[in-house]
Amino acid sequence: MSLVLSSQKKPIIYGQDTSKILEFLGVYLEDEFIGISLKNVLEISKILEIFPVPLTQHYIKGVINLRGEILPVVSVKEMVGVKETKEPTRLIVLETNLGKLAILVDSVYGVIKIPEDNLEPNPMTSIYSDYLSNVALTPKGFISIIDLDKLFPAREE
Repeated sequence: MSLVLSSQKKPIIYGQDTSKILEFLGVYLEDEFIGISLKNVLEISKILEIFPVPLTQHYIKGVINLRGEILPVVSVKEMVGVKETKEPTRLIVLETNLGKLAILVDSVYGVIKIPEDNLEPNPMTSIYSDYLSNVALTPKGFISIIDLDKLFPAREE
């Protein structure tokens, strides 16, 4: 029988997972499988009537009235320069550095749980790679994790 000194690592017990599990909402933008941190997702909604707002950026599609709360609607595809060929079917209401807003997505896959150890740095250099923090291999295929802090940076005052 050997003693474990306090300065040594504790032995790993078989069947005990020591890595942290992160949860993401898996969505599709065109044919890209994208993960959004579940911490930021407030709600998933069907497409509501979008009221255009003049003199805004091209990627701001307008505003919606979600149970009395007026929220801006953003097309992430237009924001990052992805050609839009598919019609969005869902709105994802998010809490961001800019406050609450809704983004348009083509479809929702569901919640994906990924061990933190499985996240790899983003190896891609595409038109939207500046907005991705990590990639991971899931049973559904590769998922690109979107960095909402880069996509919606806080305003400097």
